[in-house]
Parts: sequence; C-alpha cells; structure tokens
Amino acid sequence: MTDFAAPTVAPSSAADVLSAVITSFAGSPVALPRVTSTITSKGVVKTTVAVKYKHGAIQNSYWGILALIGIAAVINAVFIAWATYRRYQARRRTQDAVPAPSRTGRLSLRRFPHAILSASRIWGFRVRIPYVDMTLVEVALTLLYVGGCLAFVYAPTETMNPAVNLMPKYWSANAGIIAAGQMPLAVFLALKNNPLTKLTGLGHEKVVLMHRIVSRCLLFLTWLHFVGEYFRSERLLLSADWKVLGLVAAVAQTLTSIMGIKQIRHAYYEVFYTSHVILIIIFIVTAHLHCIGEEYGYLVWPCYVIWGFDRALRGSRYVLYNFILRPKNRKAVIEYIGADGLRVTLRRRIPGGWIAGQHVFLAFPALGIQSHPFTIGSVYEKEEGGNEAEMLFIVRVQGGQTKTLMKRAMPTGRCELNAFFDGPYGHPEDIRAFTTCIFIAGGTGVTYTVARMHQLFKDIHASDASAKRVVFVWAVRTETEYEWVASDIAKVVALAPPSISLLVEVYLTGERRDGTLGAIPDIEKNFDNEKDATITSSSASSSASSSSPAPTLSRLSIAECGESEKKIDTGASTPTSPTYYTGISRRSGRPDMAQILEDEVTTSEGAVAVDVSGPDGLVASVRSTLSQPFAGPVATMKGTPTVLLSVEQFRM
Repeated sequence: MTDFAAPTVAPSSAADVLSAVITSFAGSPVALPRVTSTITSKGVVKTTVAVKYKHGAIQNSYWGILALIGIAAVINAVFIAWATYRRYQARRRTQDAVPAPSRTGRLSLRRFPHAILSASRIWGFRVRIPYVDMTLVEVALTLLYVGGCLAFVYAPTETMNPAVNLMPKYWSANAGIIAAGQMPLAVFLALKNNPLTKLTGLGHEKVVLMHRIVSRCLLFLTWLHFVGEYFRSERLLLSADWKVLGLVAAVAQTLTSIMGIKQIRHAYYEVFYTSHVILIIIFIVTAHLHCIGEEYGYLVWPCYVIWGFDRALRGSRYVLYNFILRPKNRKAVIEYIGADGLRVTLRRRIPGGWIAGQHVFLAFPALGIQSHPFTIGSVYEKEEGGNEAEMLFIVRVQGGQTKTLMKRAMPTGRCELNAFFDGPYGHPEDIRAFTTCIFIAGGTGVTYTVARMHQLFKDIHASDASAKRVVFVWAVRTETEYEWVASDIAKVVALAPPSISLLVEVYLTGERRDGTLGAIPDIEKNFDNEKDATITSSSASSSASSSSPAPTLSRLSIAECGESEKKIDTGASTPTSPTYYTGISRRSGRPDMAQILEDEVTTSEGAVAVDVSGPDGLVASVRSTLSQPFAGPVATMKGTPTVLLSVEQFRM
C-alpha cells in the first residue's frame, strides 16, 4: 500500500507533465514531476525527470453511490409533487367526482410513461433471485459497484511496458486503499438517523440496502488485497504487527457478514445484534491501525466521527424522550394474550408524534440493555387534557428477551416493567394520493397495517386523501390470535368514512371447517375489511354496484354475511366460542391473494397502493402476484392503473 515510481523517463515537454497533473484531478493516477541524478559509467552526471504515481481512484469509487442517491432524490421529489397535487384535488373534490376512465383495451402511447414505471417496479423490485433472496436491482447494483471498484484497482498507471498495474504489488495496494476508502461510506449508510431519509424518502431500514452493497464490495476488496499481498511475498505477509491487525480486521468483517445473512439474523437476532456491535468495533479499530502502518489512516478515522455523531444524536433524543420529558408512568403494561402473544402498551410524550407504520426500539432495563425493534400498532393521538399518547405493540414471543417477558406476565396475565424507547424510525410510503389502498397482513404484521388504515381514515375525514376504495386482509392461524387485535380493528372500521368502499376479511388459516386445527400453512395471518359490511343487505348490493371497484360475487357474499353478527356462518367455528364484530367477515383457509389483488387492481379507478407486512411466504406471494401480466406494462398501457408495493418486514 505504498506509492511506486515508474521507470525513469524524460517528458517531451513541460506540457506533458502539466497534462499529467491535470488528469489526476479527473481520477487518473496523480503524476508529480521529480528531478533525479544519475552517474553514468563515464562519470558524467545526467539529470532526468521521473514520474511518481499516486493512487487517485479512492474518491471515484463513491460516484456510483452518489449517483444512486441522486436518482432516488429526484424520484422522491417527483413523487412528492404528484402526491401533493393529488391531495389538492382531494380537497377540492365533490361527491360527484370525476368518473372512472374508460378502458378500451387498446394500447395508448399516452400511458407509455406509466408502463415504464410498472415495468421498473416489477423487474427491479418484485422479481427476486432464487436462493439468495435478492432483487434484480440489488444484484445489478452490487455487480456494477464491485465492477467499478475493480476497474480502479486494475486501472493502468502508465502506458509503458511492463504493465505494472497487473502486478500483485500494485493491484494489491490499490485494492487495500479503495477498500479503506469505502469504510466511512459503509458506516454512513448504516446510520439510523440518516439525513438521506429526508432527501430520498427512504427510511434507514431501506437505505441499508446501499449499505449492504458497499459492505459486499468492501469485503471482496479486503480479501483481494490479502491475496495480492500473499502472492507478492508469502514470507512478509504477516511480518509486522500492523499486518497481523489487517488480517484480524478481515476475519472480523467476514464473521459480521456471515452473521448478517437473513436466515441467521432472523433465527438468532440477539446473537446477531451483540456480535455485530462487537465485531464492527474490532473491524474498524484494527483496520485503522493497519492503515496507519501504511500512512493511510486518514481514510478510516472519519468512521469514528460519523458513528459518534449518530450515537450522540440518538443518545440526546433518548434522554429527551425518556428522562427530560418525564412520563407520568415509566412502566409499560405487558399482557399475555395467548398463543405466545404479548400486548405491550405505554404512554409517552413525543413532540411531533409518529407516522403510522413507524417502529421504535424498546428496552426493558430489568431484563438487560438490549433493545428490539417493534412496529407501533396505533396512531398518534394525544390523551384528552394531556400531552401523552399511547403506543401499542403486539409481540410474538420468539425467545430471549420476549420469552422472559412472557414468563413475567403469565402468572397473573400481566405485569408492569420500566421501559425505554428509541425512535420513532422508518419512513412509510405516503399513500394519501392513491385511489385504492390495499392492506395485507400475516401474523403480527397486522399492527402495521391496522395503524396505516386508521391513519388513512383520519386523512380522508380531513379531506387530505384521495382513497375511494380500501381493502384490508389478515390471515391468522387460530381464534386466539384473531382475538389479539379484533376489537381494535372493529373500532377502526367504525371510523371508516361513508364516502369509501371498504372490504375487511379475516382468514383463519390454522382451522378446518369442522372446527379442528389443521396444519399451519406457510403464511401466518391475513386480514381484509370491507366498508360495505356496515350497511344492510339490500343496500350492500346497491352500494357495491355504484361504488368504484365491484368485488367478485363470492367475496361480496362473504362481506354481506359480515353485516349481521348473529347470521354469520362461514364454517370458521372453533372449539372456543368465536367472536364476531360488525364490519369484519371471517373465513377458514388461506386467502386467494392472486384473485383478491387482480380483482382490485383491474377495477380500480386510479393508482393502487398495496401495503403488506408478515412472514416471507405471504410477502413472496404478493410480490409474485403483482408481477403477473394484469399489473404489467402492457396492461398499464391499456388503462390498468399502476401499483405501488410497500413491504414492511422490520422484525426480529
């Protein structure tokens, strides 16, 4: 990782040297003139000019990420402008709104931009690579970024022979330097309080995609540097302490990457979290000491500044929300609600509140210093006569701290513990501009979708949203799990604006029609709610015919059954007495996501937003369905609206 001198050459003119220096600012190796003296065999001193090359490609490796951030910022600005205009229309809209556009079945070039948007969403974000569970965009960006860095690693430094850029001595040094230069960028992209959120509209849990791209490149370049040094001199590979520290850094980074694999991270979250913090600290410190040995420590020390700034900001907010704005009761109420479920509630004073769908990190000091991410299942509403608002969380016990919480609550059914929180975090998509909003949940993912639907209803009442049709689907395994939030959903349904068409369906996937429990399918829960269920049977049919998207006959009959609590009988009886709520229809079995989504998308009067939260099987099913031709670019050019898919899987 040192500078090297090319063979001694005499420049043809001063302009050549100046040109070499100017070229360095464009990313080529820096060329600096140097006067040397040589004694010939005849004793004559001959002065020549040698060119010493420095590695100038470090900053250039950032351009790919900066370009990606710039594109995301432009897209976010366009989306904000469109959403603002749509909300302006909603405020001016009357009951006799603009009729639904006619679909002639012919291709329209006017909708070509919409077709491009649909194609980019499908091929870029919905189609995933088997076995690695990565989108095409993630794979493409990773390959492009690594390829760009490799181009700088092997870039020729001069045109003379031999081609020194292909010698291990030089490409090894380049790989190490460029890898060190990636470290501050990787740390910046991993921040929870990331300024990119405001710029791009992406929460930290989505910006982490770029963090992973840079981290993969960093890992590859680190080991490429090690291999180059090995071929350069096996004897000198670990001949000094700073070289040994470099190997320690590489091993720590590799272990971090292994623990970050999705399956391992989800199965052993607490082990992942603890090891991640420890290994990252080891990696940064040892890599810094290794770079100091080669006088490149200045590339790494910004990591401490970036990380320290984020920790200072998080710590300040943590102290503000938990200590300065002292709550009336610091304790959180933990209730055991059956089927390995916990209901956690606490009241806090949060200036500015939170956005429905955001999450926080909860910590219970009595159980340890670790914090876990949980989605807030309620909207921000201050209590009457006070400044505090209630935060609700539905937690499925996984092990570790959540299992300890369940043991504390089970003897009496509930317990109270001091709780601290960090957040809120996340940047849920703004769906107020969409005509049809579909919420799909499985398992405890219902906390995300019910809060989103509740907030949407509030926005519609305030004439700040354009939705005319709302569909809510929840697949749940057992009656006990259904009771976790059934009453909360019923309260939200009662708040539905009369101007919208609403469908709510609950699928009990773990029970057969004979009332016995069956094998639990891949997806855990699925919920759907319909506004038409609050009216009488006779008016339901007329409302369905007049409302924008007419449901299919089979689904309409189920919604009608949900109108009367005493007359509902969908075959979903259970050994315990099932509870029915007005406006919520129930079914046994798994929801037909393909039929539900196709019906809603093809009959919608305008743009469609789909929010899904739940297990991998459910999310994969929704992604696959929305990649079908009915939502594709050809259908879009024929008049079918575009579809925005938002996935929430920020869970343990």
